This record gives sequence, C-alpha cells and structure tokens, in this order.
Amino acid sequence: MNGATAVVRSLEAHDVDYVFGVCGDTSIGLYRALEELDHELTHVLARDERAAAFMADAYARLSKKPGVCEGPSGGGATYLLPGIAEANDSSIPVVSLNTNIPVRYRGRGVLTELDQGDIFDSVTKWNRVVDHADLVPGSVRQAFRQATTGRPGATHLSLPMDVLDGETDEAVYADEDVTRYPAYRPDPDPERINRAAAVLESAERPVIVVGGGVHSSRAWDSLRKLAETVGVPVAQTLTSAGAIGSSPYSIGVVGENGSREYANEIVREADALLLLGTAVESVWTEKWSQPADGDTRIVHADVDAGSIGKNYRTEVALPGDLRKTIDALRGVVDPQPNWSETELERRHREWIEPFAAAFDAEEFPIRPERMVAGAREVLDDDAVIVSDPGTSCPYFAALYEFRTVGRNWLTPRAHGALGYTIPGVVGAQVARPESQVVGFTGDGSFGTSAGDLETIARLDLPVTVVVVNNDAFSWIEAGQRSHAEFSFGVDFDGVDYAGVAEACGLAGYRVESADDYEPTLRAAVEDDGPALVDLPTRPLPSLPNTPVDWLEPDE
Repeated sequence: MNGATAVVRSLEAHDVDYVFGVCGDTSIGLYRALEELDHELTHVLARDERAAAFMADAYARLSKKPGVCEGPSGGGATYLLPGIAEANDSSIPVVSLNTNIPVRYRGRGVLTELDQGDIFDSVTKWNRVVDHADLVPGSVRQAFRQATTGRPGATHLSLPMDVLDGETDEAVYADEDVTRYPAYRPDPDPERINRAAAVLESAERPVIVVGGGVHSSRAWDSLRKLAETVGVPVAQTLTSAGAIGSSPYSIGVVGENGSREYANEIVREADALLLLGTAVESVWTEKWSQPADGDTRIVHADVDAGSIGKNYRTEVALPGDLRKTIDALRGVVDPQPNWSETELERRHREWIEPFAAAFDAEEFPIRPERMVAGAREVLDDDAVIVSDPGTSCPYFAALYEFRTVGRNWLTPRAHGALGYTIPGVVGAQVARPESQVVGFTGDGSFGTSAGDLETIARLDLPVTVVVVNNDAFSWIEAGQRSHAEFSFGVDFDGVDYAGVAEACGLAGYRVESADDYEPTLRAAVEDDGPALVDLPTRPLPSLPNTPVDWLEPDE
C-alpha cells in the first residue's frame, strides 16, 4: 500500500468517524485514497481550514473521541493554525494533518513551501514531519497517543506528497485505549488523598474551583456527589460552566469574565481551596489576586502534574485522573457543616434579583439578559449551546441555567478567536445528533465564518445559528470606552443576515421586537432543517468585570 492508503487505514483503525478538511493541490493523493478505498470515514468539506479545525475541536469536546482535521500546504497550513492553537491550549484532543510539498523539493523555493514542523511546534502538544511512507502508521499511532493521554491536546502530522505516494509494508493497527479520551486513568496516591482530606476537614470555609479537566475526565457525576455529600460549594471557570447542572452547591462562574459576584466573594472567603482540573490562569483568579498567594491553603488535583503549583503555593499536590481523585476524596472526607444549601441559595437569589427585570424587558434591540432568558425558555435541558467569545459568552456563562450534568456549552476561551460558532455547530451536531444544537455568533464573528453556512446547508444539519446583531465589534468597543473613553475602528454597516442565510440554503428568520424573540427562536429550533435567526441586540455600554455592571443604561 502507499502512504495515503496507510493514512486512511490508520484513521480507520483508530475508529475515526469524521475527518473535517479542505482540499488542495498537495492533498490529491490523500483525497484519491479517501475516494477510492472502501472505508467508514466521513469526510466533511469545510470552507476553510480554520473552520475545519473548529469543527474537529467542537466534535472532540462533545464526543469521547479525538477530532480529526486536515488541510493542504502553504495557506492551508497557516489557516489551520488558529483552530489548532485553540484546541491545544483548551486541552482538547485534535489530530491535525497537513499534506505538504514533496521532500525532494525542500529548500528550492517551490510554491507553498513552509516549514510545517517549525510553525506548528508552538501550538501543539506533539508534532512530526513524516519523511517516509514506512513512518506513516507509527506516526498516526503516536499522534493519537499524545492527543489522548495525560493532559489532552492537539497533535500535528506533516505528510509530503511523495511520502503519500511512496510504498510501505508497515503494519497498520491501533492501541484501542487511545481511540477515546482520557486514554488512561492514573490512580492518585492514597497518602496524598488522606493529606488532602485533612486539609478540607480542618477548614472552616472550604471551596472547590473546577476547570475544564472535569470534562476531559468526564467527572461530572463524581464532582456533584462530592460537593453534595461533603457540603462544599463549587465555583466554575468559563471552561467548566454548568458542569454539575443545577446542583444547589453550584455557585456559577468565578473570575473576571461572565462571573457571579457572590461566587467571587465566596472564593475570597475560603480558607481552603480544592482546585480540580484547572490551570489556575489569569481569568478566574482575576490576575492571581483571588486568592492572594499564601493566604489560602490549596489542594490541587490535575492529570498534568506540571500544572500543579505553577502559580500558587500548593500544600497538597494530587496528580492523577480527576474522576478517580474525586471519588477517592469522597470516600475519605467527612461531611462539612460549614456551608448550607440555604445560605448558598440566599446569596444566589440576592445576586440575581437585579437581573430579573431585564429577563423580560421590552427594550428593542433586546437586552442580552433577555437573549439568555429567552433561550432558557425555549431550549431543551440537554441542548448544546455554542458561543463565540463576544457578547453572548459572558452572559450565558453568568445567567444561563444549566440543568443537566455534563458539557452542554462550548466556547473558545484559550485564545478567544472569532468565528468558532458557525463551524462549531457542525462538529457539535455530528457529535451529538440527538440534542438540539444552537449557536450564538456575534455579527463580528459572522463576518469571519459565514462561508460555512453553505456547509451547514449542504449537510442539511438541523442546527440553529443566532446572530447577535449590534453592528459592531461590541466587546472591543466596550473595552475602548472603559479603558480610554474612545471608540474607533469597531463599527460596521448593517447586513441582512437572514437574507444571507437564505441565499446559502438555510431558513432565515428576523426578530422584529422583544416579544417576537422567543416565538421566532422556537420556530427556528423546531424547523426540520438548518435555520438562522437575526437578533438585533443592544451593544455593551462598557466593559464589565461583573455582570451587574452591564445593567447600566447607555449614556
């Protein structure tokens, strides 16, 4: 067999269902193999490589499998970079493939020549340029192993054209464990578990802060049982929002973006923090100001031992699989009477009360608070929501009532790249076809990814895209006004988004008044095919630290 056949057979051996990608000159051999061979792979043609990577990312977040994406050389490689960087720094297992110029042409100035190994090295967990067909099967195996073990991440293979054409007799097979993630679940050290339990039991106000590792480990049920059995509130980061559903011990998102102020207060009051699967980055810690380093006893559990203690002095390190670690803690920690459900419910009620009037506000363009409340009214409890990192992201993080345990909200928070939602709903729908899939994209993000409306229509996916339409890069504009009281280079003219959708083959809807929102969204969601809703929305008046500031009217 040739190298291209080895690639296809290797993906097949790793139980890959979908390959998201874009064709190119250097990909002819790979595409010939995909077309001619008898296999079970489904190739999803995206409209650019960044979209293909975002599709693979969203697919991996919701399935138990790594996402797979591919693209050609030159611009195909550089276009793939943003999505791979997002996946890797969000700890999402994505295996990316770039075809490349022939090995024999290197250094001669051939069209589309790039050092793919060099440019992908800083945005991947593992990266290899494959220089012989004999190396293809083993390289694919290693790409999956690296993507799914330890801290998940993105991997990359560069596959030159002559390598794809070259012959090999190497055996194609897969380690079944690395076709899913987490591939292995290392046990925590029992002695460290006992030390961690002692810290929690001696604390007067212990608090759990959980990051995206809860999703990678699928530790949702274990986390909820620990919180409710021991009686410890759970603060979430943007990457874990809603992970334990409507548990009375969930206090919502903590930090600078999309947070609940009472969650920040509770974290500041804590005398011990149990950090679970979080990298302790700048957002949830408010640039490492809460807690102040050294003021709070810290127990940190993570599958990646290298992330423990990186930014805070840690009393007990718990390297190991998060679900196993949580279950072990639950087995030895005595219940703590320090936090009551009544107290947590009171704090939540007092915090959310100012928002209540805005949930059904008649103002139009509508308030973002109503956007969230209306979505909660219309959507199923297990609906998948995909948000771009603009206006919709902090509002859904703070205000949406996630009722089911698990991952039901996707947003790209590692780098905050625009344009995630439209390709994201493609990956989300094929990963979880039994659920409603609804994406909220800003009109700024829409301009970067509108081409894949055609992909959605071509595949006839029953998804809904909502365009949060405020005629601006509103989040950036709010930041300009907050920090320097100016606005420049952020506004654009209105677009008939429903008309664009219809031209691409989707059903187009436009909300004409506040009271029109919920019935229009319901009609779009219940449409048998793909639909888009143009939702005129108020711009942000200023850049907030907490959602309460967003209630201030425009000057």
